[in-house]
Amino acid sequence: MNVVRTTLLAMALALVITACGGDSTETADTAVTTTALAADTTVTTTTTTTTTTAAPAAATVFTGADGVETTILDTSRIVSLSGDITEIIFELGLGDQVVAIDVTTTYPEAATELPVVGFAQQLAPEPVLAFEPTLVIGDQLTAPPEAITQLRDAGVPVVILETQTTLDGVTTKIQQVAEILGAEDMGNALASRVEADIAAATADAAALESQPQIAYVYVRGPQTLLLFGEGMPTQAMIEGAGAVDAGAASGVRGAVPLTPEALVAAAPDVIVLPEAGLAALGGPEAFAAIPGVGDTPAAEEGRILAYDEAFFFNLGPRAGQALAQFVADLADLAPSG
Repeated sequence: MNVVRTTLLAMALALVITACGGDSTETADTAVTTTALAADTTVTTTTTTTTTTAAPAAATVFTGADGVETTILDTSRIVSLSGDITEIIFELGLGDQVVAIDVTTTYPEAATELPVVGFAQQLAPEPVLAFEPTLVIGDQLTAPPEAITQLRDAGVPVVILETQTTLDGVTTKIQQVAEILGAEDMGNALASRVEADIAAATADAAALESQPQIAYVYVRGPQTLLLFGEGMPTQAMIEGAGAVDAGAASGVRGAVPLTPEALVAAAPDVIVLPEAGLAALGGPEAFAAIPGVGDTPAAEEGRILAYDEAFFFNLGPRAGQALAQFVADLADLAPSG
């Protein structure tokens, strides 16, 4: 298990705690959405014949990132095990086929009203089987492998997608989900729209005069402060905005505990945080009071940005919109004159 995967497993526990009404300031075992993921994927994902109905007359055969070939005959009862996958399914207009989700789904609102089977990175097969799914879709962070095997042994088709951490990977992810669901035309249209959104945002980014150093700090309360770096989806957003990922540039791979030394090494001009985490700390002033934070150029100049984490780095259908908002905010922060 690599450092990125290990870090995200620990971080993702916070979503479970939050979903159960726990206080995010009481534990350091906290989490991020499962769109943030492993940087060492090696298996090629391929698909073959698909149709365009919920219960295809001809089977769809999909070879997933785990190397398992899955035959899909019916997509009428889907359990989605990742928030980004859920967003794609709903954006394709097939949300009524989703019967349950995992805790990482926070958007769209209609999806959050569905039953939750737990946390995909600590998957138990029994809650999934209770919904009599005809298809389960997860990604390479879905674990443990034994749970996936038990679902398959029970006769449930389980597709494991490659976890994407780049802007280019958004198109791949959308098209794969669409192919699995027999909705290739809708998938191509959605992928084209998202590609156009991302292209427009990156064009705006290219017009920015400066290339700031930006650090993404993951926060779930005073006990959970992590500096993100290479291989995280936040790197794709930062570099897509024409900026430099300060964590990655200072040698951070995956995520590391936030320390004054790590921040000094990163020397960010701008710091980005999750909205919920910043609120849990008590706001920007409380964040700036953390040792080392106040000494950064970002804190000294008040250049702190906060976004809903699923919006900022889910790398799903809203990726282009999120990037455009990020670029616009960076332009507002740029020194005048």
